[in-house]
Amino acid sequence: MTRPVSAALLQQLEAAKAEHKRGHFDQARRLYRRVLKKDPDLTPALHFLGVLEHMAGQSKKGLKLVERARQQNPDNYDIRKNLGNILNDLNRSEEAEAIYRVLIEERPADPGNHSNHCTALRKLGRFDDAIAAGKRAVELAPDQPAGWHALANALSSAGELEQSVAAYEKVLAMAPDFSPAHNSVCQVLLQLEQQGWLSRRRLRRTRAAYGRWVKAVPNHPTARFMLDALEQGRTPDRMPDGAVKASFDDYAGHFDRHIRSLDYRAPELIAEVLSRRLTEPRGQLEVLDGGCGTGLSGHALRPHASRLIGVDLSTSMLDRARATGLYDSLQEAELGTFLDEHPESFDLSTFVDVLNYFGDLNEILARAARALRPGGLLAFTIEKSSQSGSQLRPTGRYSHHPDHVEGALKAAGLVAIEIDEGTLRLEAHAPVQGLIVSAQKRHVDR
Repeated sequence: MTRPVSAALLQQLEAAKAEHKRGHFDQARRLYRRVLKKDPDLTPALHFLGVLEHMAGQSKKGLKLVERARQQNPDNYDIRKNLGNILNDLNRSEEAEAIYRVLIEERPADPGNHSNHCTALRKLGRFDDAIAAGKRAVELAPDQPAGWHALANALSSAGELEQSVAAYEKVLAMAPDFSPAHNSVCQVLLQLEQQGWLSRRRLRRTRAAYGRWVKAVPNHPTARFMLDALEQGRTPDRMPDGAVKASFDDYAGHFDRHIRSLDYRAPELIAEVLSRRLTEPRGQLEVLDGGCGTGLSGHALRPHASRLIGVDLSTSMLDRARATGLYDSLQEAELGTFLDEHPESFDLSTFVDVLNYFGDLNEILARAARALRPGGLLAFTIEKSSQSGSQLRPTGRYSHHPDHVEGALKAAGLVAIEIDEGTLRLEAHAPVQGLIVSAQKRHVDR
């Protein structure tokens, strides 16, 4: 039995939904919250606010809201569909896949069910089943890019690279400015062209794909950076500050949600290093979280810090780090410049997946060493390369050979303590191997 709701409250709910439809998400969230203050169990407000919290990177909060909505209306189709999507984004793909199966039984002609099912199956490593689900999605809706994109990702994960290129091309024909498809097709083409000696030298298809991406989305930082690198035939020293800032400002809203879906372990690996290298947390250190992003490492660093400082180029990332309440100070600055301005200021500095945006590490590690106090500890993660020196990857990040890391530490006057290997995250369902490094600044002899 439907319980009565006042006309005034329904009017407020409709106002929130109208803002939601217009894409005014922050305003819609505020309005939904006002409605729920007056009626905490109003199912539509719980549902729609949960979706918006998820979109804003607050996925756990969003999940709780949508689960409450489902408890009150367990048969609602849209609530269950969005619940599956949130679970899938949280890497709880087994639960999501079970939901999608039931939804497909109920509405087999809904192409969104099949494309969502394709994504869940791909995350579970069931590539053949994922491809079948993706093909069903595009059969039902050949003019919808979501199905083609899910199918393309499944084909790529299964190693069917040329077929995945064809599917990504379908996406881009319908959505020419959809950067995720541009990025994926560029990476797949690079993988294909690197298989042959002549192709490795020319990379004709890869360059053309990056050129098309730049034309479609002129200000996309990765597109321009990678095209410049390929056209110049050399590896730039680092990704430009403007490109890093623009990329992460755009990424901030869904960064935490996306990074969790990649089984991201870098902050955890750094925490393990600190547990081995520092005595029990006493809160007495001056600590720098360099490239702090949304503050994912803050929980591991806070117990060691009398003062915890975060620095990042991205305003939007810093806003989210600020919301954690973990930092004593947050600075918007380029990392190297910040280090130069703070000589011998820190007992502990950490760079978690930050040096991936630098090629040659000699300069940045020298600057990091100068910012450490004598005896200070530096810990960082970086992607590993099997080739000498540093390599620019199609993602716009760099990977580094262990010998290069060790040499740059030594040149900076840092004594390497550990250079271990480990999996940092997943990329295209494959593990990304990294180096987990700790080093100490020499004490000055007097």
